[in-house]
Amino acid sequence: MRLIINAMKKLAALFIFYGMIVSAQNNRVIYEYKFRPDSTKTDSLKTEWMYLDISKNGSKYYSKSAFESDSIVKESISKQMASGMRSISVSKRQGGEITYEVEKTYPALKTSLITDIGNDTYKVTEDRKIIWKILPDKKQLAGYMTQKAQTEFAGRKWDAWFTTEVPIQDGPYKFSGLPGLIVEISDDTGGHKLELKGLKKTADKPVEELNTQGRDIPILRKKPIDVTRAQYVKQLKQYQNDPVQGMRELLSRPNSTVKINVSGKEISDPAEILRAMEQNAKNEMASNNNKIELAP
Repeated sequence: MRLIINAMKKLAALFIFYGMIVSAQNNRVIYEYKFRPDSTKTDSLKTEWMYLDISKNGSKYYSKSAFESDSIVKESISKQMASGMRSISVSKRQGGEITYEVEKTYPALKTSLITDIGNDTYKVTEDRKIIWKILPDKKQLAGYMTQKAQTEFAGRKWDAWFTTEVPIQDGPYKFSGLPGLIVEISDDTGGHKLELKGLKKTADKPVEELNTQGRDIPILRKKPIDVTRAQYVKQLKQYQNDPVQGMRELLSRPNSTVKINVSGKEISDPAEILRAMEQNAKNEMASNNNKIELAP
């Protein structure tokens, strides 16, 4: 009897996953992300539109603004290269606060964060499993009947609302594993909230081909360095303690010439460059102290 029950459980799980894969093909989920980057300023609330592109073998979560900006820069570089220009002008990414991406692969829901530290890009394998507590509370959201679930992840407590009407066991950022699509999720401080705003079909592409704008141009986006979460945390702490370490090493090389523009003034003196870059990095970290993960 026990063998029969176990077999039935496995079969049921297989059908659930099959339904997830069938429903998950070629979808773009659009979320509105409201967040407060500076916890010391109540008026620092920002809004960004995020895409969760889903294919049969995985998903990719990224910023709409960052994607559009990369597309514009890529087009500009391609035109310059086609014209035979020897000097390529690369403009700074405009618009959008969210520069990271999150990839998940099906069926294991292996999750990776693609993010920058200084001048390097890392692909960080997530080793923490999100444990959900599903509650009986239900309500209508975004045209769907949803049910409440709670979890604690990366130093925050989260309330999520998911719908079984869209049998995709995925959601924004690293959140996944509920019996349906996450329609809304927010932390208990009110500093981070994501709401479903749209769901539409997209072209049939595998997850590794989604949002590749600019990745085929080395000077625009570097290939990520694969690291564990422990390795990433170590690199992050090193950067926070010394954000200009990479530039200091560059300036120490023989015949190295670096110029930067600060408030319209060109600086070439190494000491001034390091001082300006360090101050800029510290200001950025101070004003961006309320990240989505308090404990990365």
